[in-house]
Amino acid sequence: MIIWSGLGILIPLVAILGIVVGTVISGAVGYPVVGPGLGLALAAAGNWGLWKMIYPKQPKILVDPSNGQQVILNPKHGLFFIPAKAWTWILGILAVPMILLGAAGEGAAAKEAAKPGYKEFEAADKLIDSKSNGVTHGNSDAAKASAAGFSSSMKAMTDALFSGGSKKNLMTGGDFLTYCHDGPDTVVFLCHVPSLRSYKSEEAKDGLNKIAWGVASRAAAELDPEKKKNLMVGLRGIASYGSVMVGKSGDAQPSSPAVSDDKALLLPGFAPQ
Repeated sequence: MIIWSGLGILIPLVAILGIVVGTVISGAVGYPVVGPGLGLALAAAGNWGLWKMIYPKQPKILVDPSNGQQVILNPKHGLFFIPAKAWTWILGILAVPMILLGAAGEGAAAKEAAKPGYKEFEAADKLIDSKSNGVTHGNSDAAKASAAGFSSSMKAMTDALFSGGSKKNLMTGGDFLTYCHDGPDTVVFLCHVPSLRSYKSEEAKDGLNKIAWGVASRAAAELDPEKKKNLMVGLRGIASYGSVMVGKSGDAQPSSPAVSDDKALLLPGFAPQ
């Protein structure tokens, strides 16, 4: 519930407008992460200008004609019992850490984007965002065929071994959207698992990982019959990776435990040779 006095309702409207403008400006100049902080700074400036116009330079003085007593009228505007002018300082103070955090995040994102294989991974990952892009993809015809085998096997095995979850997931349509990258020394499978969040228990997650690794090993054998390449498998949901596994092609299990939401482990498999 928003509590205001006088024209204090204008303060959140100015804040929202400032954040929208700041987000648009920061996005236009290529630094979207600092948008909220810039927006709060603009909101602070807008709040200062607004109340500079609204508050009179001199208070109004009324005189009671019956006794000549003076009454000074000082309008009061505020939000959540805080005077309107004080919100300029509040918004400005909040803007500083937001800008610093945004700049730090921008720097970290730029550093991540500079890693070998990042752009190639992002392009592949984007293809499995939704079924509208297709169900299977690959960097070659052979890789796409392996992706198709992985996708169909995953669907058949999970349907047989797991119950629950949406069979008509909005983003995937119930299919295991898969990208296979066949590199000189690494085979990578990226898979968008329908309703990944429905695999809640550790037992269910471990079961899904074992199925995915076994299916990927068999699918990779078509690309790496001598089993000399590394194998990487990433299982993602709508927004993040729930499991990343790395090992050798043909091994019964990955060389290390599955890691949640660490896409950096997959980048070497996409790095140009």
